[in-house]
Parts: sequence; C-alpha cells; structure tokens
Amino acid sequence: MKKFIINNYLEDIRKKIPAYDLMLEIIFNSILKIETDISQIKNILAIGGQSFEAKNLSKIYNNSKITIVEPSEIMLNIVKNECEDLKNLEYICDKFENYKNDRNFQLCLCLLVLQFVEEPRSFLEKIYNSLDKNGLFIISIFSNKQLAYWKEFALSRGAKKEQVEKTFNNQSEVMNVLSPDYTETLLKEIGFLKIEKISEILSVDMWIAEK
Repeated sequence: MKKFIINNYLEDIRKKIPAYDLMLEIIFNSILKIETDISQIKNILAIGGQSFEAKNLSKIYNNSKITIVEPSEIMLNIVKNECEDLKNLEYICDKFENYKNDRNFQLCLCLLVLQFVEEPRSFLEKIYNSLDKNGLFIISIFSNKQLAYWKEFALSRGAKKEQVEKTFNNQSEVMNVLSPDYTETLLKEIGFLKIEKISEILSVDMWIAEK
C-alpha cells in the first residue's frame, strides 16, 4: 500500500476524482442506512480513511470502534488533528498488509486504495478474512477505463498537468492498472457475495459486497 504525504490531499483528490464528494454522499446517506443495522456494527475498519470518512462513521456509529489504518504518518496526523474530539477512533500507522488485527469487523471501507496496492489479491483476501460473516465491504478504485475523458476532466478542475499527463501516458508507473472486470472477478474468487456495482463515473468504480 503506497504512502501519500500530500498535505492538501482532499483538495487534490477533488480535482482528480470525478464525483468524489458524491461517492461519499452515496455511502453515508444511502448505502449504510440500507445495508447496516447500527446495533450490530461493533468494529469498523477504514483503510486509508480520511477525516470526512472518520467523522461520518463516528456520527452514524457512535458506539462502535473505528480503526483507521494509514501508512503515512503525515496523512494520519491530519486525520487525528481534524478528529481530535472523536473518542471512538483508533489510529494505526502502518500498511494494512502488516496490520495484525485482534478482532473481526462488521464493516470495512477501502476507497481509492486498491490501485496503489502491490498485491491486490492478497490485500483483498486479508480484508475478507478480517470481516465477520455477513460483514459489509465498500470498495472503490481508479481504473484503466475512459482515461482520455478523465484527463480532460482533471485538467479542467485544475489538477497538476504533469501528474495527469503521467497517469494518462503511463498509468503503470503511477499505480496498478486495474480494470473494473478484473476487480470484480477478484472479489468473486476470494469469496465475497452479493457483489453489486453502485456507481461508475469515468475512471472511478464503486462496489458493495458481503462476506
């Protein structure tokens, strides 16, 4: 799992990711309301979770323990500073691949992380094994689809031209090249059930799945 040290990460990602805020709204204002029973959610895992995720999870599941696993100390400190008044957050500064959990989770969010993971299959297998039976998994990726449209979108939003051009011209130098079909196949092969694609906007895809 790749480290990020961008201080203005949210500003940067909103320029690069189509409908980033809409994706979060769909999760917190729709999916979680329908797919989870608050009383049954005791432990939540947020891989690479940002402060907006943490605040909304804490608001909905105020009696649950929320574990945020993030390899970058700088990024994790940003979340800590912005969520210092929240008492149900646990912070783990490490790669998820190295994380040794002492409990299973009923809910896991992994948003726009998988494309930066060295071994996507083993990463997803570890998530699967970390979930309780019937645990809910929400995942989004940046794929290799519609990159030409994405490039123009990102540039029009003010994203750094050098970074956009590098991703467009040689995506494999920046991240793993993941297709939506490959990602969905991995989820099925690992054993996830009820896999449902929730959204697809240019190069960004999001699914929910159940263990």
